[in-house]
Amino acid sequence: MIDWPELLDPGVEVAELLDRAERVPSTEVWERLDKLLIVEAECWYSAGFAALPRLSALAQSGAAEHRTHAIDLAAMIVMTLHRHHRDDDLVRADPAALAALHQLAACRLPSMFGGQLLRAFQATCAFAGYTFWATISLDYTDEHYKIHCPQCATPLMIVIGGYGHYVAIRDDGEGDLLRQPLRPAPPASLHEFRRWMYDTAIACRNPILADGLTYLFGDAICSSCHCVFNVADWYETQNSPTQPIDAVIPRVDRST
Repeated sequence: MIDWPELLDPGVEVAELLDRAERVPSTEVWERLDKLLIVEAECWYSAGFAALPRLSALAQSGAAEHRTHAIDLAAMIVMTLHRHHRDDDLVRADPAALAALHQLAACRLPSMFGGQLLRAFQATCAFAGYTFWATISLDYTDEHYKIHCPQCATPLMIVIGGYGHYVAIRDDGEGDLLRQPLRPAPPASLHEFRRWMYDTAIACRNPILADGLTYLFGDAICSSCHCVFNVADWYETQNSPTQPIDAVIPRVDRST
């Protein structure tokens, strides 16, 4: 049982708004919840993490419009899970809530397109326990990732998009130097969550996202020392924060 007054501001008001959303949901209620809990695309309040089970219940029982509001607000909260570990116990208290949100979010993906699809895709990743992949950009019309070579530590730029698929050393004056083509992963070689991401992109009729993911999950050759490394493995190792929840979809077994 959540002791909302103990969560301090805006705990009491959030609880009251959730009560209203359960009785007579309205756009005004959702707008107020969003304004209270989300600051610069992140949740900064314990009340937000405490609200996840109730948002999950609202998403499962509400009308289509309010289901969307509940899923979208919960996604913004979940994408902040790695930043506020003082609230990890609140998140772990009801893992079934996130699993249900993941399922609901995944079901709506085939009806979406463009930027709306990418945002919903990232929300679904977050509910599955992969907030790192949910918070990086996946726009493979023109995507760039900064990375350091795992062997020689040379700063590299991974480029995936309409300008090509390569790794290079970026120079502010001369552009991308010593380009080396990326080696895409064959879709059949992808497993577990990575296969889910690829298959979902295909099911959503987004070949640009699906193709870009094969390069993200493929290999790069360092422009300096020529060592070969897996782009996603190393990028995640360099940047991924600790997660407070178990993955809904199994993580990739990097030992095989």
